[in-house]
Amino acid sequence: MRVVPLVERPDLAEQVSVWGFDEWGHLNPGQTLGQRRARVEGKMNVDRLPIAFVALGDDGGIVGTASLIFDDLEGDPRNPWLASVFVPAEHRKKGIASALVRAVEDAARRIGYDRLYLFTHSAASLYAGLGWRALERRDYRGEHIQVMEKSL
Repeated sequence: MRVVPLVERPDLAEQVSVWGFDEWGHLNPGQTLGQRRARVEGKMNVDRLPIAFVALGDDGGIVGTASLIFDDLEGDPRNPWLASVFVPAEHRKKGIASALVRAVEDAARRIGYDRLYLFTHSAASLYAGLGWRALERRDYRGEHIQVMEKSL
């Protein structure tokens, strides 16, 4: 398995868009799959935000995704954010999410950031195990989330 910027595999943008729309579409009421795809295509960068990454299996197929973005929580002044970490159920528990998180952390460091934020409703223990620190719990668009940070 290896992690590469999405710009190296633009053919995977549709799958990244579908995963994101299915997993988090409810947090963006009114957003269409086409709009999500446009946002994903805007993340095809390597040296500036936003950056999307994909994890590739040994056969070259996509097995996960994650992004480095500037803003993720509307109205929150903190930035940048680890966002949209997704690994399909059949590929979980193989270290893929951890590899994606490390790729995003490395990119943030390379660009010059010394701190990174995220929010999650279901994977706080994963991130804690990777050195992330819980900051606050709050409700966001009808979901109970944990905001976390990591010094890079």
